[in-house]
Amino acid sequence: MDPIWFLLGIVVGAALAWFVLQRLSDRRVAEAEQRVAAELAHARAQARDADQAHAETKERLIALQARLQEAEATLERERAELLACRERLVQLESRAAALAEAQARLERLEAELARRGAAPTPPSAATAPPVGAERRAAAAASTSTAPATSATPDRPAAAGPEEELRRLEARLAMLPAGSSARALLVKRRAELVARLEQPPVPVTPPPPPAPPPPPAAARPSPPRDDLKLIKGIGPVLEKKLHAMGIETFADLAALSPERVKEIDEAIEFPGRVERERWIEQAKELLARRGPA
Repeated sequence: MDPIWFLLGIVVGAALAWFVLQRLSDRRVAEAEQRVAAELAHARAQARDADQAHAETKERLIALQARLQEAEATLERERAELLACRERLVQLESRAAALAEAQARLERLEAELARRGAAPTPPSAATAPPVGAERRAAAAASTSTAPATSATPDRPAAAGPEEELRRLEARLAMLPAGSSARALLVKRRAELVARLEQPPVPVTPPPPPAPPPPPAAARPSPPRDDLKLIKGIGPVLEKKLHAMGIETFADLAALSPERVKEIDEAIEFPGRVERERWIEQAKELLARRGPA
């Protein structure tokens, strides 16, 4: 009987050992599965975080690219503006140099005029006009091609080149840069300056003038006409024409081409006198009025 119990004890012990070992193995497997599941969940969480960070990085990269393109466009615009400013600066410098040169020439002319005006008149030429007056008269006669009927005894004679130059300078100061009227005035000023810089032509003194006739009764100046009756002339243009000495229809009818050009420059509407037929309208109004 003893061997049988011994063998039974061995079998029971082996079964108990196998059961215990199986339980330990199952526990270890369960722990390993839990550990693997935890690691897998952690890895998945890290993958989600990485995907989110990648998406955010991609959005930031797209935003940075858009800002870079906008900065490049702004840089191009500023570069174009800078080039335009440089060109404008070059133009302004050239204009400033031209104005400085014109100012210097004007100062030289004023000094020359002051020197000539301060020069004493010779005693032998007491009855003869001074050389400056002869020169101004010759220049006025050479530049004016108006007919003799356009001047009236009551109106003063045409101004000399010096006075015309001063008037041109005053007009240039009031006109904006770049206008067509200013360009015409600048050209006219250059002609006057060139004429004044020419040496004076010696003129033989005229014979003594005849004794003046006895003074006649002062003739009243003709009344002003309503120049607004001319189509195209309003109150503003009428004031400008009065300032230029044009007060009657006869003055308009006797305008010369040079006088028409001066009016166009003064009113800053080139060609308006011919386009609106001011001279023809003035002649028609005179014809309707009849002889005075």
